[in-house]
Amino acid sequence: MEDIRWPSSAGGRSRVVARGAQVFAVANASDASLDFAGQLAQTLAMLDEHLVHVGASRANLLSLQIFLADLQYKKQLDPVWRQWIGDDSAAWPQRAVVGAQLDGGLLVEIVAQAFR
Repeated sequence: MEDIRWPSSAGGRSRVVARGAQVFAVANASDASLDFAGQLAQTLAMLDEHLVHVGASRANLLSLQIFLADLQYKKQLDPVWRQWIGDDSAAWPQRAVVGAQLDGGLLVEIVAQAFR
């Protein structure tokens, strides 16, 4: 499998990197003026896009770190997450949710590791 690097528009970093079977991705909202629900929807859509770009899918996710600007958002995150990830527990990744100071008005950012 070829190595793939999809550069970020921010420069100096990549949105997604795939080397061999390993995939590393980061996703966040493109519109930081949205509320948490809007930013979460954009972030999950971006993660889907990154996975498809390197020949992977949600079923290939191994581990995620979800960074929230305020841990109070976890109450909103969990039901959306359960719907997005699906009911097949055999395909569920490991997941951690962490409170973090995010830049530029972002409320959520996801760092994911997967395989392809």
